[in-house]
Parts: sequence; structure tokens; C-alpha cells
Amino acid sequence: MPDLDEMEQNQVFDKYLLNPNWTSKMSWDFFVMFLVLLDSIILPFQLAFKYGMPDDGFDEVWFYITTIVFFADVGLSFNTAIERKDSPGTWILSRRRIACMYLKGWFSIDFFSTVPYGRLAESIFGDNGGAGAVRLLKMLKFLRIMRLMKMLRMSKLKAVWERIEVRIGSIAIIQSIMLMKVLAFVIAMCHWNACLFWVIGSPDSLLVDLMPAEMASNFRSLNHWTTLPRKDGPYSGDWTYEQKPMEEQYIFCFYWTLGVMRTMPAEVTPVNFPERIFVLLFMFFALSAFAVSVASLTQAYFKIFERGRSFNDEMFFVRMYLNRFEAAKPLEQRVKAFLAHLFERRRILAKETNLMEKLPDVLKNEVQNMLISFHLQNLDIIKDLGKGAIQEICAASHLQDHMPGVVICTMGQVAEYAWIKCSGRLQLLDENGDRIMTAEGAGRAQAPTIVDRETLTTPEPYRSPLTIQTATVCELLQISKATFLKFAGQDQAGATRIWRKKFHAANTGIIKVQFSGLETDEQQNTVCASATTAVLMSGH
Repeated sequence: MPDLDEMEQNQVFDKYLLNPNWTSKMSWDFFVMFLVLLDSIILPFQLAFKYGMPDDGFDEVWFYITTIVFFADVGLSFNTAIERKDSPGTWILSRRRIACMYLKGWFSIDFFSTVPYGRLAESIFGDNGGAGAVRLLKMLKFLRIMRLMKMLRMSKLKAVWERIEVRIGSIAIIQSIMLMKVLAFVIAMCHWNACLFWVIGSPDSLLVDLMPAEMASNFRSLNHWTTLPRKDGPYSGDWTYEQKPMEEQYIFCFYWTLGVMRTMPAEVTPVNFPERIFVLLFMFFALSAFAVSVASLTQAYFKIFERGRSFNDEMFFVRMYLNRFEAAKPLEQRVKAFLAHLFERRRILAKETNLMEKLPDVLKNEVQNMLISFHLQNLDIIKDLGKGAIQEICAASHLQDHMPGVVICTMGQVAEYAWIKCSGRLQLLDENGDRIMTAEGAGRAQAPTIVDRETLTTPEPYRSPLTIQTATVCELLQISKATFLKFAGQDQAGATRIWRKKFHAANTGIIKVQFSGLETDEQQNTVCASATTAVLMSGH
């Protein structure tokens, strides 16, 4: 059965049809989502603290950037293939079906949350409308909040993020990102509530403009925490938060929100009924949100060091066990070195180990062959073989752990195996068994990563030119020469048989050669040489 990558590559995409798994498309999706996140921060600030003010340069630039990018994303969505749910790895390539599925799905949210209702209303009514037109204009400006609906599309990044996690490859980095995500959530929650707290406490805000006239008049007549006179000292004049600079207003609201999540700050208390209701509801929400956030932060922080801390705890008991029986220091060091090697190679105390043990034997073998194939790619001669031969060689090769001091090849002796170093350090020995130093004597000579590679290239006996020993605990891949030559030879013979079945001689005596199944230039050259020999022997 073909794997997903092969199925994906076999499908032919139209010239202007995008594959959502392409790096450029994934980068675009992340860029759009990044703008959505920034817009979810900037838009509430604009509606709360800059309401009623003329747009400055930043507001104008941000409006045009987001509008152009979001509309461009709508256009790209009509030209992006959709993965079939019933057949992962295959794609719907019909533009008609793609358009129908997009129109029935995310199009409404993407399009209607991008339309600049306020700008359209201003261009239609201008400054000549009556009270009704002004009120309608204010209501249409409120529809800008619909842009926050784009955050619903963050759910589609789950599959993309899984691919990114695999590419990152570092669990510590992933856990650090999870820690930053929790911190970002706390900051975003404080930001949004700071904007709401200012809107609730301001007598002139977007919320008041949406109220009926009588209700708005009654609300403005109430005392508000933003307009309540305050003093810094007995000899200072009165001031209100409404008179403070916009930056100071926002910083205070953010500080107040963070304080309410722990306890009520003494600087400001609600002074009217709507403010008390808002603070009461937020305190109930903040009580649970703060507890969950603290727990998530703690969990994310400890996960970064969880595995290393667990290993150190268990190593403590290993040392106690060895000391109880008065184990010799060299033995203790070898035990600790080997256990550390297993830990670094994720053989012990690894989250994936328990799950991988639940796999059936067939899948376990495939995963093991995958690991061996990963290391076999270091052999340049493996690239000339077909997939079938490589799979057989993987099945016959073995990953082995060797303690320090193990000699894996001896100078002058026939090499029956080739070795690939996966981890650890090897060292070269001279005829007397001493380490070989560099010509300058500054350090040990570097041992090759692949040992006795040449023995895999010839059926004749090959003698090791060096004596190589493990200097630390090493993980080595052992490749049998006999097995390698057997399956490599079968692969070459199979390619030749394919050619013999495909070619035929015309009446003119010309041999037509087809290279189906021959993957490399070397194999094709061999077949051509055989074809030439056949022509000569036939007398044509």
C-alpha cells in the first residue's frame, strides 16, 4: 500500500491550485493567523481607548494591511485543494467542488468579518446625514468587532502545528512554546478585560452610543470610576482617570485586571450598579481562570525538566543500591554511563515508549526498519539500491549497544561486518593497543563514522586497515557483508530481468531498450553494456 507522501506526490495539481501542505502555503496560513491574533489585540484597544478619536497613521496602515491580506486569503481559499476525509493523503482538485465546499463552510465568516462596514458607511453618508444616519454609522462601526470571529479559524492550525512539532524535533522547545502559550493567554485575557473595564466605566463609549437615547442619558448621569475626582495628596489638585493620557489609562486598567485575578486593588472600586455587576461577573471568571492558568503554567514549566528530574531521582536509588553492596567505582561508573546512554537514546523514561509497546509486531518491525533505514542513509552505496533491497537489508541489520573498550574491528583481519556509529565516540588504536594521536600530538585521531565501508563493495575478502575501539558507550548499526551483497545482487539481477522482459528485437536487428524499473545511471549503463554484448553475439 503506498504511503501518504507517495499518494500526495502522484496527484497532479493545476498550475494555480495550491497544496495546503506546501511550505509556502503553510507560511501564508501562519502569517494570516498571526495578523488575526494581532487584530484581536489591536481592535479592542481601538474600540475602547481610541473611540471617538480620528484615525492616526498607524490605524490607517493597519486597516489597509489587514483588509488586503484577509481578502487575499479569501481568494486563495478558492484555489486551495481540500483533503478528502475518507482518504487521507488524497485531495479534491475540482475547483467547482472546492468552491462549493468553501462557500458552505468558512466563506461566510471570512468574507463578512473582513468587509469594512464603517468605511463603506462613511463613504455613503459622509458628514451630511441626519441623526439617524449618524446612529447607523456608529452601529456599523461596531460591526468591526466581527473581525474577532476569524479567531474561530485557529482550529484549522492544529494539523499544521502537528507537522511543525515534528520538524522542530525538540521536546524542550515544544514545552517552552506551551509555557509561552499559557502566558500569552493570561496577557490576552488581561488585555481584553482592561478594554472592557474602560468601556464600562466611561460615560462616552461605543456601548453608550448603542443604547437608546433615554438609557444613554441615564447612564451618563451616573457616577463612573473614570470621572470620579481623586487626589494624590492633601495639597494636590483633583484629577480623574478620564483626564490621564491614553497610555496611562490602559496601563492602569491592565494592572487593575491582573490585581482582580488575585485580590481587589484598593485604587479603584466600582461606583455604580453596572460596574459592580461587571466586576462581580469578572471576579467569578477570574477565580477559575487564574487557578487554571497557574496550574497550566506550573505543569508546562515542570514538563520541561520532568524527564531529567525523574532520571536523576531513579539514578539516586541506583547509586544507593550499588553502595549497599560496596560496588567498585569502575563498575558504578560503567553502570551509570550505560543508563545515561539509554536515557539519551530515549530507551528509558520516554513518553513514547509505552505507546510504541502497544503496537502489533508488524508495525514494530516497520518502525525498527525505519530507524535502521535512517542510519543507513549515511552509506553512499545504499542510494543505488531499490526500496525492496533496502528493506531486506534493514531487516537483517541490527542496532547494538557496546560498552567502552569493545574492539569492533582489528587491523589486518577480514571484515565480515560494516559498522555505522549512531551515538557515542570511537577511538583508533595502534598495533600495541595504544590510542593514536594526531600528527601534532594535540589530541586523539578522529575515528571514522562508518567503519569498514569498503567490505560492502566487493565479494573478495577485505581486511580492516585500522583497529577501532569504543571509547564511550556507543550505539552501532551492524551490517552483515554477506547479507548486504546478497540482497544488493538480487536487486541488480531483478533490474536486469525487468529489462529482458521489456526489450524486443525489431526485424532490422535494432534492439530497443526500455529503462523501466532501473533507477540509477549505473544500472542503465550496465543494461546498455549487456545489450551491446547481445548485439555482437547475435552477429547483427
